[in-house]
Amino acid sequence: MASIKVKLRKSNVEEKEGVIIIQIIYNRRVKCLTTRFRLFSHEWDKKKDKIILKAASKEREIYLRNIMDGLDKELERLRKCKEILDKRSVCTIEEWVERYTDRSLNGYLFPFMDRMIDRIRAENRNRTAAIYSVAMKSLQSFRQGADILIESIDSGLVRRYENYLKLKHISMNTISCYMRVLRAVYNRAAEEGLTSQRLPFKNVYTGVARTAKRAVNETLIVRLKGLDLSKNLELSLARDLFMFSFYTRGMSFVDMANLRRYQVRNGYLTYTRSKTRQNLRIRIEPCMEEIFERYRGRTLDNFLLPVYHPGQCDAASALRTYNKRLERISARLGLEKPLTSYVARHSWATIALRKGIPVRVISEGMGHESEHTTRIYLAAIEQSAIDQANARVIAL
Repeated sequence: MASIKVKLRKSNVEEKEGVIIIQIIYNRRVKCLTTRFRLFSHEWDKKKDKIILKAASKEREIYLRNIMDGLDKELERLRKCKEILDKRSVCTIEEWVERYTDRSLNGYLFPFMDRMIDRIRAENRNRTAAIYSVAMKSLQSFRQGADILIESIDSGLVRRYENYLKLKHISMNTISCYMRVLRAVYNRAAEEGLTSQRLPFKNVYTGVARTAKRAVNETLIVRLKGLDLSKNLELSLARDLFMFSFYTRGMSFVDMANLRRYQVRNGYLTYTRSKTRQNLRIRIEPCMEEIFERYRGRTLDNFLLPVYHPGQCDAASALRTYNKRLERISARLGLEKPLTSYVARHSWATIALRKGIPVRVISEGMGHESEHTTRIYLAAIEQSAIDQANARVIAL
């Protein structure tokens, strides 16, 4: 049997407030929990173990009522922790206390999200952890910093959050991403008994809308490769990284940044794509070897490319710098829209399709999990081909 009692622990100092403690008894074992609530001994009824509301002043009475309300909430939270554990076959008083004192297990949203992010990061899924962190910051902004019990999340709150994001002109894909994160957190909390499953995300958008994929043609790639950047080593490096990404079937920036020399063996470069965890193998071509040799001895530790520098091994910061340098290169090329790290990947797919390479081969080369993803990349290319065909027909 379990019981909960509330006691006042008097202060040893005369005329000083004591502290309210919660005593829990379970299976003949006792644990005492110290609360944040303090009051004087004459404000506590020892026989009934309750607060005496009659006070000398109105302000003090308000203070006592606030303590009473806060104490009621703590007791209710303690009971709910016990209810969650009662669903299991075995429960100990230590587990009860841990669930009550650990905010990540007591039903509040943000500590639980922090706990999930720590778990994801421990699995080396750093990209996913970063997405969860950004989504949590967005939620905290929506809530103006106020936490919320997970069981309080309902369809009304979810819709208000969705409208809040729309009013901030957040793209639908980003809104969908945040909603999927919140849904995953909610579902995990339901699995752990922190809330009942009420399907609050049933009527919100959690899909992925097609976005315009930017690519450049072979002519621009040739111009970029031949651009004289000998007087600016920073821009020369940015150009080499862009070309290397293109040469390696659109390797992502973070994967390029983390390449090590031991990954080049027997004429092949092997790496695990960070986004999908797929293992890819690329034959080393002379154009790639040329870039390797250019930076041999100029890289940090045993890295293959000089992306990181002493005291600066942050891929996100390096990516921002890289894209800024690509903007400067784009200005030299007279481009209306600047090159970005993703353009090399899209361009490889575009040129491959126009050369008649099957979508299946393109998909495998890019490390996509399915041809469906590849076709999203290629949708704009196919539309361009249709437009050109129509122009030729109507010109008759």
